[in-house]
Amino acid sequence: MHLTEAELASRVPVWYALSELFTGRELQDYDYKWIAQMLKESGKSREEIFNILDHEVAPALQANLLYNPTPVMEGWSEEEIKRLVTQYVNKKPTIIERVVPTRFLLKQRRKYIQDEIDKLCAEMDKCT
Repeated sequence: MHLTEAELASRVPVWYALSELFTGRELQDYDYKWIAQMLKESGKSREEIFNILDHEVAPALQANLLYNPTPVMEGWSEEEIKRLVTQYVNKKPTIIERVVPTRFLLKQRRKYIQDEIDKLCAEMDKCT
């Protein structure tokens, strides 16, 4: 997937907001409010946002929660997120991504952040 400059500009704030779900710290109410507000300001639908989460942000950042012995705790800069997620979306699918059914990969990725997603959805409901 190659994104145009306009697509990239509209996605980076969404990537940055969603990246908070992949830090190694426990998110607070104010974190969910900030994420929900950023997502609302993006103008993207909930469906678009969760598609971006599942297919762009989660695959690029999930290793921070799963495999990193010293996970990033305080988050990344917006520029780091742009680089990390762009690098992921521009690469060829891994063998696992080609062999394992997509719905299984999505389920596995969400398993580790489902509580955060639920809290985020509740906060997004308040913002609408």
